Amino acid sequence: MSKSKFIELATYIGVALAIWVVSPLLGKFIDSFYFHYPNVLAGSILVVLVGAFLALVGVVLVFWTIFLFKAKGEGTPNPKLPPKVFIISGPYRISRNPMALGGLLALLGEAVFYYSPSLLVIAILYGVVVYLHAKFVEEPELRERFGKPYDDYLKRVPRFFPNPWKWYK
Repeated sequence: MSKSKFIELATYIGVALAIWVVSPLLGKFIDSFYFHYPNVLAGSILVVLVGAFLALVGVVLVFWTIFLFKAKGEGTPNPKLPPKVFIISGPYRISRNPMALGGLLALLGEAVFYYSPSLLVIAILYGVVVYLHAKFVEEPELRERFGKPYDDYLKRVPRFFPNPWKWYK
């Protein structure tokens, strides 16, 4: 296995474990110190379904963006193996960071699903960190790498949350 394939595989496994295993376990562990809820999951089936739906939407968004990075961008989500081609299709038409948004939705869905206030805090911290990283690290690097097309894209498409009342070109 080549070094780049190993890095790519490690990225997928590491991120998946962090979002879908480590974060829920950490959230429930922290909850055990101050939030004494007797069940692993939320008590209401409606709450469980809402959480599962949010998490599923997040996971689909993450997989869709990974597919686009591989198929159209000729790269990976790992900063050491970034896309070579500027992608503005699919969810990138309505959000500059749909992969991070997907991760946030997955964590928020898990917080609801597991009925975990600590996991909600972890999700919020994740959102703050990826927002600051996007603004101060990714965007300047992408502006330098892709130039004017990226500058135009910055003006048209919001950083994370799309406006549901606006049609993006």
